[in-house]
Amino acid sequence: MNNAYHLLVLFGSLALLMSLVVRGKSIFVVAPLCALIAVTLSGENPLAKMNGAYMTGFAEYLRQFYLIFALGAVFGKLMEDSGAAITVAHGVGRLLGKQRACLAVVLACALLTYGGVSLFVVGFSVYPLAVHLFRAANLPRRFIPASIAFGSITFTMTSAGSPEVQNLIPIKYLIDVEGNPLTDARAGWPVSLIVASFMFGIGQWYLERVIRRAVASGEHFEARDHDHVSAHADARGPSFQAAVTPLVVTLLALNLLPWLCHRSAEWFVSATDFPMLYSALSKLPEDATLAIFLGVVAGVLVMRRQRIDVWNCFGEGFVNGFLAVGSTSAVVGFGSAVKDLPAFRIVVDWVTHLPFDNPLISAAIAVAVIAGIAGSASGGQGIAIPILKPIFVDELGIAPRAFHRVISIASGSLDSLPANGYLVMLIRNICGETHARSYGPIFVTTVVLPAVGTALAIALFKWFPSWTTM
Repeated sequence: MNNAYHLLVLFGSLALLMSLVVRGKSIFVVAPLCALIAVTLSGENPLAKMNGAYMTGFAEYLRQFYLIFALGAVFGKLMEDSGAAITVAHGVGRLLGKQRACLAVVLACALLTYGGVSLFVVGFSVYPLAVHLFRAANLPRRFIPASIAFGSITFTMTSAGSPEVQNLIPIKYLIDVEGNPLTDARAGWPVSLIVASFMFGIGQWYLERVIRRAVASGEHFEARDHDHVSAHADARGPSFQAAVTPLVVTLLALNLLPWLCHRSAEWFVSATDFPMLYSALSKLPEDATLAIFLGVVAGVLVMRRQRIDVWNCFGEGFVNGFLAVGSTSAVVGFGSAVKDLPAFRIVVDWVTHLPFDNPLISAAIAVAVIAGIAGSASGGQGIAIPILKPIFVDELGIAPRAFHRVISIASGSLDSLPANGYLVMLIRNICGETHARSYGPIFVTTVVLPAVGTALAIALFKWFPSWTTM
């Protein structure tokens, strides 16, 4: 069988996966089904591949990231049940007012996402605010999904310091021979700050522009029967200060606690003789699971007046986390099943041998393409990093922190094609829209803009080499 046939099988199975997901079919069924079709048509033993490569990829991703997903889901459930997420959203809305409806929605999503709230909770929590603001400003509701997506899966999701899993996955894979991490959540922070600011500025300008054009052409807000949403947060909810406390604790624990513990460890080793305490202080905070757990503890303490059912939050949160990591694991399993096929090797060989002087360009393209095939930024990273790290970091010598930041941003580009699970949920289930009406501005802000941001990040690392170690 020639290369054209193998490529047709790979991309045909990928197209089938995307088509079925867009139609609302379960990824738990679609991913193994499409993997089975791909390996069978490629002449492989389907039972051996599904029981071997597919399940190995599925289980390994689950092992690596279940606790982060689960605690993130608990955190989101806590913010949801206590009313804190709605309080934060409405606080931002009141601050900016209806004249800046789109900006208010974007910033509310950004604040929640950068604070560690899971994407799905952000979507459900901010949607009522978006309906209220867009209705008050008489703006077309078909732009609500783009506003929520832009605020949650672009300039915050993959930024330095973010507790979202898309920023944390590289830490698990970029390790030395002794298993010590070569990077952390703050990798490449000067570049990340510039890129995030660029993406926010350009993306917000674009959304405001297309919304104004739509209004000028006669579009307006379309009311629906179920739009009975309150303009204010629930009176029983926490204050804005209390609502943001768990977000602040999570960010500080992720970004400041490691520095404090390392300094404490240095003092202990110089002033005392407690090597075990030094080891604990110097290594434990590098695990982002701790930061999210501390955010959960802070939420439980601060939200106690809301009389939330803590056991229920943990129970439902862990179940939701299992479903979230399971759906991504299903995608990773698909990638693991097809990554040994001739077509996948052709694609990887092509993207890793592109004729660029800067290997970061090839690495970024490779991650973006694999994330596009996987239909998931986190799933794409889970497949791509183990393949690319030996090539680009070990052999070509790319600085791990620069590699971390570039692949994190790049993974958030082609992953946002129409079959992306979060976008399908956001467009269809949360906002009640269709891809035909609402996906256009989503494509620009979540695919094109992150791709441009990736190019900017690569250029900045080239212009300022010292930033590759920051």
